[in-house]
Amino acid sequence: MVEAKNSERFLNAFSTIEQEMKKILDSGVHLPFFELVNKTSKVNPLIKQVRFDLKEYGELRNAIIHNRTDGAVIAEPNDNVVAHIEKVAKLLIEPPKVTPLFLKEVLTLSADSPVSKAIKDMSKQVYTQAPILEGDKIVGLLTLKMIVQWMGLSLDDNSFDIENTTINDLVDAVDHVDSYELVDVNKSLLEIPDLFYRWQDKGDKLEAVLITQNGEDNEPLKGIITNRDLPLIHRELK
Repeated sequence: MVEAKNSERFLNAFSTIEQEMKKILDSGVHLPFFELVNKTSKVNPLIKQVRFDLKEYGELRNAIIHNRTDGAVIAEPNDNVVAHIEKVAKLLIEPPKVTPLFLKEVLTLSADSPVSKAIKDMSKQVYTQAPILEGDKIVGLLTLKMIVQWMGLSLDDNSFDIENTTINDLVDAVDHVDSYELVDVNKSLLEIPDLFYRWQDKGDKLEAVLITQNGEDNEPLKGIITNRDLPLIHRELK
């Protein structure tokens, strides 16, 4: 069996990407490749991430398909370019999900537990955040910042009591926003970094992405993604 040339593999992957971008836009209007990239990058996080590479690949495609008089292609892509464009094509066709990569046991805290338990549990596993449950329902996210804020307030008014103050009491006492997002197990991994960046654009910090079967707060937690996981996600998508 004759191994496909790099140029053939490149063109196959290029065609796949072009067709997938057309499906994403679903406009029915023919667009030049560069315009296709620009428009798709506004709605698809992967295309946004690789848009400059794709434009260079568009130039390379034009060089490849203009044959010399002897039938040989003008440019033969190197192995790294071919590997990368094939990876992009594969990610578009079969985007990875948040699971199984982030399928894991999640530390949770009961809303009526004392603050002392939260501090012990979180420090034992060196966590800076943990979901709060009332029964089986997710009702919030306790963060290290909230604990420190509560400690400062309670020390200031001499009400500091980590044994008799519940997590619910702590949440009520501090100024905070619900700094988490719920997603389902089939959420595309490609969309996760954008969730964190959108919060940053608003001047806030997304502390965690919580994963349940259908993205509902009354379902068991199946995993968690935090800022510290972003490098891992980028490696997976590179």
